[in-house]
Amino acid sequence: MSTCNDIRYLIDVQDKNITFLPGCVTLGVYKKQPCKFISGELTYDPTHCEKCGVKNENYTVIKNGKQESRITLPMTGTSLTFLKLKKQRFYCRECHSSFTARTSIVETNCHISNQSKAMIIIKSAEAYSVKSLSKDCSVSWHTAQRVIDKTARSINHHHHQKLPKNLSFDEFKYAKGMMAFEYIDAETGDILDILEKRTSCFIKSHFITNYSLEDRRNVQTVTIDMNAGYAKVIADIFPQAEIIIDRFHLVQLINRSMNQTRVKVMNRFKTSNNENMKKYRRLKRYWKLILKNEMKLSTTEYRYYSLFGQRLEKAIVEEMLDYDPELRANYELYQRLLQAISKKQFKALELVLKERSSSLISSQMRTSLKTLRKHLPYIKNSFRYPYNNGRIEGINNKIKVLCKVAYGYRNFYNYKQRIMIHFKFRAKETNSIISNQKKSRFQAA
Repeated sequence: MSTCNDIRYLIDVQDKNITFLPGCVTLGVYKKQPCKFISGELTYDPTHCEKCGVKNENYTVIKNGKQESRITLPMTGTSLTFLKLKKQRFYCRECHSSFTARTSIVETNCHISNQSKAMIIIKSAEAYSVKSLSKDCSVSWHTAQRVIDKTARSINHHHHQKLPKNLSFDEFKYAKGMMAFEYIDAETGDILDILEKRTSCFIKSHFITNYSLEDRRNVQTVTIDMNAGYAKVIADIFPQAEIIIDRFHLVQLINRSMNQTRVKVMNRFKTSNNENMKKYRRLKRYWKLILKNEMKLSTTEYRYYSLFGQRLEKAIVEEMLDYDPELRANYELYQRLLQAISKKQFKALELVLKERSSSLISSQMRTSLKTLRKHLPYIKNSFRYPYNNGRIEGINNKIKVLCKVAYGYRNFYNYKQRIMIHFKFRAKETNSIISNQKKSRFQAA
């Protein structure tokens, strides 16, 4: 009996109707690969006939031989592991039909164990390609994909629930020239759904079809990036919602414009003159200092900087700004915008945007100012509300990792199912499931 229990614990078999005898583990070859075969027997006294339902009284249902099946188990060590299970066959004298004993370790008419399927789900919640996890679980990738699809279908779609009060919109690339749309709960970070298109018509049709007007009226805020198309759609779908422009994209916009201005000024010094080349190398090497918030520049700590010597960060920036009046004018405007956004001072930002731009302001910065003026009402909401696109941007990074690990997905449906599995079954949740299984196993022992 101790050998039986040891084998049961080793391969995580909960069914006590399965017995193992000493010497039940043998080595063999399956499809030209070395493997381990574990032999076991499944038998019990049925309470009724599974075909007609008659109770097993006075030997109505009798044992009628055994049928052996090969069940795939998770690998033990580095070898494939199979369970050769001899299942008891039963014969019903009432309806003259036969049926086979059932067990919880495998579904009826299936040779892939439930442990292997659970391992597929656990690994699919991590950054594995389908072929890699299928190889680790000793199944074909078609089987692994079927298990993922079945589990993903069991996840309730959010369409049957009410929309949260705060949403977040964004998109990600899933194929060449193809962009998918996703929306999440801005407070919890839960993915609500992913659409294969990000066109305004497709998004509008999705929300109107799956959510009632009452649910859409309850939405209070929608956080987006600088995509102007979303603003028009949100006004039609969510009549009461306030649009929030993510502050990160505001900083990114002016940061990119300032950097483009720096590059334009820097290229002017790329001449045969040694002094100009010195300025060129300095502007090229210390570009991060020019883009840095001037409040964070060190004014007390001296450090050695190549091309400058022992200097303060503040002194280095001031010297580089003296190289060109256009660079200084754009830098001062950039810092004013940056301070207003970082400190959430809307009036200060509005004042800067309403000022008449100097002739020294670059075309790149003028374009950014025009964009900020266009989205000014939404920018005001970003200062009022605490929501941003940080959660959805983090989700997109993980989605891109999944795509890279799998070398891309041609089928959007498979990609979506994998994403939903990845985020719905986190490692923390799977670890708790495993620990609960171990507790129940040892309690049963």
